[in-house]
Amino acid sequence: MNNKKTTRKKQIIAAVDIGGTFTDIVVYDNSNKKTFLRKELTTTIDPSIGALAGLRSLIENEKIRFQDLSKIIHATTLAGNAIIERKGAETGLVATKGFGEILTIGRESRYDIYDLNPEFPEPLVKGSLRHELTERTSASGQVLQIPSVQEIKVNIQELVDKGAESIAVCLLHSYVNSENEREIGKVIEKSFPELSYSLSSDVCPEIREYERTSTTVANAYIKPLIARYLENLEINLSNVSLYIMLSNGGITDPTSAEKNPIRMFESGPAASVLSAKHFGKNAGLENFISFDMGGTTAKTSIIEKGDPHISFQSEVARVKRFNKGSGLPIQNPCIDLLEVGAGGGSIAQINKMGLLKVGPESTGANPGPACYDIGGEEPTVTDADLLLGYINPEFFLGGEMLIKKEKSEQVIETKIAKPLKIETIDAAWGIHELVNERMASAVKMQISQRGLDHRNFTLFASGGAGPVHAFRLARKVGLQKIICPPASSLSSSLGMLTVPLKVDSVYTMVTPLDEVDLKQINKLLEEKEKECFQLLSKSGENNKKIRIQRLADISFEGQGSSISVQIPDGKLTQNHFDEIEMNFREKYISEHGSAIEKVKLQVFSWRIFAYGEEPKMDFEFMYKKNTSKNMPIKSQRRIYLPETKGFRKVNVYDRYQLKPGQIYKGPALLEEPMTTTVIGPRSRFTMDKKYNVTITL
Repeated sequence: MNNKKTTRKKQIIAAVDIGGTFTDIVVYDNSNKKTFLRKELTTTIDPSIGALAGLRSLIENEKIRFQDLSKIIHATTLAGNAIIERKGAETGLVATKGFGEILTIGRESRYDIYDLNPEFPEPLVKGSLRHELTERTSASGQVLQIPSVQEIKVNIQELVDKGAESIAVCLLHSYVNSENEREIGKVIEKSFPELSYSLSSDVCPEIREYERTSTTVANAYIKPLIARYLENLEINLSNVSLYIMLSNGGITDPTSAEKNPIRMFESGPAASVLSAKHFGKNAGLENFISFDMGGTTAKTSIIEKGDPHISFQSEVARVKRFNKGSGLPIQNPCIDLLEVGAGGGSIAQINKMGLLKVGPESTGANPGPACYDIGGEEPTVTDADLLLGYINPEFFLGGEMLIKKEKSEQVIETKIAKPLKIETIDAAWGIHELVNERMASAVKMQISQRGLDHRNFTLFASGGAGPVHAFRLARKVGLQKIICPPASSLSSSLGMLTVPLKVDSVYTMVTPLDEVDLKQINKLLEEKEKECFQLLSKSGENNKKIRIQRLADISFEGQGSSISVQIPDGKLTQNHFDEIEMNFREKYISEHGSAIEKVKLQVFSWRIFAYGEEPKMDFEFMYKKNTSKNMPIKSQRRIYLPETKGFRKVNVYDRYQLKPGQIYKGPALLEEPMTTTVIGPRSRFTMDKKYNVTITL
């Protein structure tokens, strides 16, 4: 008889996304595909408090033992918010002599050519904390002057004496040869062991001095804060494997995230795009626009042929929210996201010109919209949607959170309607319409800039407010179809469960394409791929299931910006370079209309992405069935429709009682515990077996 005890393999995994207003929690049982959902108001003082409390509450309600959790994947707005709200560490900068003011000089360009005095964000490092070091490395990587240990110590000590808690080191051409930066790192670790620091050769080993410095400084600025936060999470989640969502669409371990926290500043929105990718594939889509509207912002991403675009330059803390170039540049791989509008908690107000304005200021989770009745005294998008009848005050978060319509009516009447001398409901519609109009303009621009035809795309709506605004947005853009996936309000958390482990590597070597040393580049790519395999293998990935993607940043000679082009696997030959050039020219024509003839190409950087095995998820959502014999129509409610210039009574459907394949007509409301889908007139909708609702305009 075998007395050896057998233990059941842990099958429970969780995903937690901390947003500006709500924290979204998903628990998934891999043994039976059951998926449990919960939303909590974000605890702004310490976001981990609400996240952990909500997670424990959910698993206790579902009679799951905390010790049965095998893995938790986490995304947070903490990194981005710390920069926006200037709540990071006092940071010092060590730069090459003569380059200490790179943060102030920037690119010497205006993001608005008609604004003679454009406003830019203040650098994260004060002038007195920017120090210069006597050292030099050439553009080819030759060390011309080694910094003295004594000078390094003196500079670091002076920065510490001035209050620096974290140091950013960004030396000229360190992306080619990091030897001098490594020397500074050794001195800091030996003489200032408690001091946090970031080397640009670790954070952003790429060409472009200003962007590299800005990225390294941002990393150093948030590093102590993120380190404390992750340490606290790991203590509270002992015996559970913790993974962190990254902006590039992958996940990593806390140690790696702590080293380069700037890579997680768009983690939540990136996860939402991957959720759209997963459910879009289920719905048979290849080309669609991911639209995620939450409590604070609305963002879109274009997905072509089943995959989102990746950008290698983004911005944070924009002075002008929708103006590219008005923020702090971040040079790291990131799912290409465009902020297109406000969120549910965005504040509506009358500006100095006496016109209605919505956002960018938001009430967040505390005090929240006025209807939450927890201290909010400003009218918001959520308040407007409530007055228009789009939100059921008795079924907000499935009835778990009581909201007050009279509070919304009071603030909109007092602060919007009376100053504009209009009716309260007209003011509410104005708020709703203004947000939709702004988002539509941004989406049109995003599509046209890529030379795409909007008629080939479907709108994929997610986030708590996404399904509420998707119909009007799609109609303004000229899109013919909308997909609302199941549990769309928790899209980021669901998306994290579909994400594989991911590592990437980049090497800058500016060379004409026809002069690339084949032997050198093949050796380099082989070494970088080997490093990526080793990193993923350490995390438990099977080498046979690791997927490699290779890219090259290429431009025409003389151009400063580049386009990333996929390059073939395996050993490169001269014939491959002809294929690479053809791919570049095709992509250039697609984005710019035409290509420059008889001009050589140059390569800026070579990139490697390595992906672990992609999780195979099949969500079974645990929603309580209707007691009314599973009939889809719950009730009727009056909602505001501009087509009738007033309110009209429409059917309110229980979204999960719709019969798959049956066609229904709008206008209508589809209710579920954590969001409502608003469907206007002259439309029809149906639900498939995967619970995706398709709306045809």
